[in-house]
Amino acid sequence: MPHTRGFTLVELLVTLLVASILLGIGAPAFGHLIEQTRLTTTTNQFLTTLHMTRSEAIRRGALVTLCTSTDGATCTGTSWDAGWILFANPSRANQPSGPDSILRIGSAWTNPSIAVTGNQPVSQRVSYNALGQTERLSGALLMGTITICATGDEGRAVVISSTGRPRVETTDCT
Repeated sequence: MPHTRGFTLVELLVTLLVASILLGIGAPAFGHLIEQTRLTTTTNQFLTTLHMTRSEAIRRGALVTLCTSTDGATCTGTSWDAGWILFANPSRANQPSGPDSILRIGSAWTNPSIAVTGNQPVSQRVSYNALGQTERLSGALLMGTITICATGDEGRAVVISSTGRPRVETTDCT
C-alpha cells in the first residue's frame, strides 16, 4: 500500500491553535497602529493646508483665508473636520467674493472617527497676510491651537504662533 503525504488532524488543529494565538496577540497592536496612522495622516494634511495658505498669501502679497466649509463655496460655522475652503481675501471679507477667488477646496478629513477642532481664535478660520503672519480679518494678531483627536487618548495639537508658523505637538484628548 502506498504511503500518502499530508497533515493529520492533530497537526492541523495545533497549527490553527498557534495561528489564532498569534492573531489574538497581534490584532490589538495592529488596531493601535492603524489609529496612529490615521491621526498622523490627518495632522499632515491639515499642516500642509496651513503651509499652502501661508505660501499663497506671500506669493499674492495679500490676505488669504482658510475657513471651515461644508459646501465648498461659503464659510460655514462648523468644525474643521467637516471640510474647508482656501480663498484669496484682499478685501478681508467673511466669505469668498466669488467662485474665482476660491483657490482650493477640501472635503471632510480622512476618517470620521478623527475630530479636528480649534480653540476660539482659530475655531473657524485662519488668515495669513502678505508677510506670512496670521491675523484676524480685523487686522489683529491671531494665534491659536487646532486639536486633532482620534478615538484614543493621544492626539496632536497644531499650534499657530504669533509669527504664523504652525508646529505640531502631542496632546491629551481625554
